[in-house]
Amino acid sequence: MIRKILLAASVAVALPAAAIDRYVPGSQDDPHVRAAEFLIGDQRYFSAASELLQVLGDDPDQQFTPVFHRRLAEATLSFGISERASTIYRELGPNGETALSVARARIRVAEFLYQRGNYPKAISELEAIRATLPKEAVLEWQDLLGRALIASGRYRDAAAVLGEIKNAGPQKAFTRYNLGVALVNDGRVGQGLNVLDRVGQINAIDDDELALRDKANLALGYHFLRQQQAGTAISIFQRVRSDGPHANRALLGLGWAYLLPTGKQQKKVAVGDEGAPPEAQAAFQSLSTIGVLLRPGFLEDNIYQRAGLTAFRLTKASADEEAALKRALVPWVELVGRDPIDPAVQEGLLAIPYTLEKLGAHIQAQAFYEQAISALEAARKRIDDSSAYVRSGRMITTMVRRTADAESGWVWELKDLPDAEETYYLQRLIAGNRFQEQLKNYRDSLLLKRNLEGWAARSVELQASWLARQAPAVPTELLLARQQLNKPSAESPVVPTPPLALQNSEALVAAGGTAPPPAGNDPSLALRTSGAPAAGAFIGVYERLDVLKARAASLLPKVQSVTERQAKMIETLALSNLADQRRVTEKYLIEARFALARIYDQQIKGAAK
Repeated sequence: MIRKILLAASVAVALPAAAIDRYVPGSQDDPHVRAAEFLIGDQRYFSAASELLQVLGDDPDQQFTPVFHRRLAEATLSFGISERASTIYRELGPNGETALSVARARIRVAEFLYQRGNYPKAISELEAIRATLPKEAVLEWQDLLGRALIASGRYRDAAAVLGEIKNAGPQKAFTRYNLGVALVNDGRVGQGLNVLDRVGQINAIDDDELALRDKANLALGYHFLRQQQAGTAISIFQRVRSDGPHANRALLGLGWAYLLPTGKQQKKVAVGDEGAPPEAQAAFQSLSTIGVLLRPGFLEDNIYQRAGLTAFRLTKASADEEAALKRALVPWVELVGRDPIDPAVQEGLLAIPYTLEKLGAHIQAQAFYEQAISALEAARKRIDDSSAYVRSGRMITTMVRRTADAESGWVWELKDLPDAEETYYLQRLIAGNRFQEQLKNYRDSLLLKRNLEGWAARSVELQASWLARQAPAVPTELLLARQQLNKPSAESPVVPTPPLALQNSEALVAAGGTAPPPAGNDPSLALRTSGAPAAGAFIGVYERLDVLKARAASLLPKVQSVTERQAKMIETLALSNLADQRRVTEKYLIEARFALARIYDQQIKGAAK
């Protein structure tokens, strides 16, 4: 053992002074900065920001390296404090090595503002970095600026920005879709439709691109349907997947298109970078599209039987009208078997009997209206039940309980929904930024509340353990005895006999305890005792814990108030969405009842004759 100690000592002596682990506070080698980097990588942004703020201490104007400030900005922005992050990035400014990282960080700040609905400020943030933007960040800058301009209603400016993008890589389809929307809203309908048509024919490689392709085809289909161009609309509606998020509206539109005139052939308007992708048509040979699902062979069986109708003869319909009805029933029969809470399905429930009534099949129309009324009443009841669950607070708590302790802040995502009825009817709302951002704020306020409560409880425990100590760290008698020994005596140069406390301490050493400091001259000890502060001004560990408890107690009501306001805002959003669904359901229910009453009235009048 002695040899090991001597060897370690010799190695320590041989090491040069440069080998000693020294660091500049706030530098890359600062343990606080290193710990913050680890916490950021683990998405514990609140703890990372707290770690870095400890370095600042009571002087927030200290001058640290850019590395420190970039980490602090990254942690605060990721947790959702964009103002401080934006200020840091502006003060850092671009330089040769960090220009790209700072530019992308400021684009992230603008993305945060965009998702929170603050479009003017997001545009301002993006415009501020236009002059110094590195070319590697131009595409993402253009894409975000285009989306923010569209959201602000500045369609011409958005089209100008998005039109400059020639090759956006994986984001190309989304950028082209936004360009098409901007062109259509700016009045350049032909060019916009051409762009959307090309997006509607991409060979999608993932779920996001599949959904985007369906969305583009749905927008195109309804545009041509409104223009009475049913032939063009039919071919476009058939591109949509039969099981995607836009399938129900596509099935509804396809049915109405079969009942309208074909219309004239459409001409495409050049945009400037034409050249349809070679895989355009290959994308629609999949069995998942509506056009393949509702194949012509689907009509070989009796479509009326598929719709639950008994055999009947249309008294007011020609052969062409009956053929059109049979074609329209194919997508509608598929549609009405789906979720009755969807407005497209509800309209389909009324579209079938409405068409039958127009063609003279009143008995069959009556049966369908009765089925529609039953389905709509059941949907209305489920909406009312969901509203009651939302008011009880169950919806919010079940959404955040699985990740209650996560510190991911702004980058947190709701990965799965609880198996609850209210969340089932609010899926479209929950998927939107408006709801997601409010839910993130609610989670963060809960996290802050738990931290404050934890700090307050820990302070109480520490104070209790402090008071429970059997004796002070250094006995008062021992300190006084040493002070007396340090004083010179003019009457007797002999060192006085140590008091009882000091004798006891020497006995303690002899018994194997810890030896007290030597009783020689100790000016530092004399200085500390003579300069001791007054009792009322002393601030030790116990007193600092009192300060911490008082601050936590003052902050808790504020955080609690914020938490309650956020919960109320989320509840208001959910209830408003459910109220909108209820109004749509009521509208279709009223229409169905009036139609059924009209059929009954016609039957009574016919019987009276």
